[in-house]
Amino acid sequence: MHIIPRLKTMAILPGIVLIGVIAHAASGEPSRTHGLVGLRPLPRTAAMDHGHNHGGSWAGTPTFAEQKGNYPYVAENLDVVKGWLDGDFKTKRVFFEHYWGLSEARDDLDPKKNLLVRVIRQWESQGGVVEHILICREYDLAIHRGHKDAKPGPFKEDTRILYEKDFDDIRVLFKKAHKQSLLKHDNYKLIQMVQEPSFFATDKRFQPIMDKCDGIAYECHQFNRHWPLETGWGKPEKVVEGAKWTLGQNKEYIFYYGPIRWKGKVYYEFMERDWLQKFWEAGLPKHHPKMHYYLNTFPHADGRGRPVGPETDPHSVLGFTKWLIQEIKMDEGANPVN
Repeated sequence: MHIIPRLKTMAILPGIVLIGVIAHAASGEPSRTHGLVGLRPLPRTAAMDHGHNHGGSWAGTPTFAEQKGNYPYVAENLDVVKGWLDGDFKTKRVFFEHYWGLSEARDDLDPKKNLLVRVIRQWESQGGVVEHILICREYDLAIHRGHKDAKPGPFKEDTRILYEKDFDDIRVLFKKAHKQSLLKHDNYKLIQMVQEPSFFATDKRFQPIMDKCDGIAYECHQFNRHWPLETGWGKPEKVVEGAKWTLGQNKEYIFYYGPIRWKGKVYYEFMERDWLQKFWEAGLPKHHPKMHYYLNTFPHADGRGRPVGPETDPHSVLGFTKWLIQEIKMDEGANPVN
């Protein structure tokens, strides 16, 4: 009852500023001028990851655990981390990938039986805050990896894309799980992972799905069909088209970068930086509150030779992460530090 009379006694300009701040906060829009920088730290420990074989054996590769104490800048300034809350990272914000449509058992809409609910609950029980769920139907790979019941999405142009009903079912699932005290929140950000870098932005059939998800995540590799950059699967102009369309929809866009090369036949110094700079030169937004850069630098093929740290080594994974944080989160126009 006393708030309005007190506001009337304030000077006009401070009143306008205060109201503007309140309106901005109420809108839920981020006040920062840049997006988030995230990292998937792999291998984490020898016990956890040296048994993996993705693009070649990971046995004996450098681990993040071995770099304890060697990355204070990254530990302090990284925004989001995937799959590991036991490192030096100060953040508790996490992201993870989730595949929908591999089997009915995984996607059971009973919250107590659903795998997605179980994964979220696992991270929240460890003190994690789920920032983004990168979700897709991973049919193309899964059908050849033992998931005989995997089903593709609605578009042959990109079978990763979920159905509208998938998003509806998952949103209801979240609400039920929250009501049953299984999850801390009744909704989470679902980011549609895509294969094709611009199909979703150019085909009007995707619009109803875009209206239901919270954004797009595009994986940019330096291997296989993505090589070379100029003529590969993810040509800069196509990626830029998809990113700008997504941001124009007021949705979030995650540039999920990696795995990256190391000292093989085609490597040149700072190739990993050069590719990003070429994307930026082509128009990929660099400083935008909903444009995020997540690194997925696991040891694939010749990339497994790259050192993990320390962050003072600009060629290491942590050194590259430090450079990216400074490029994205620094004030525009400042000079980044290696």
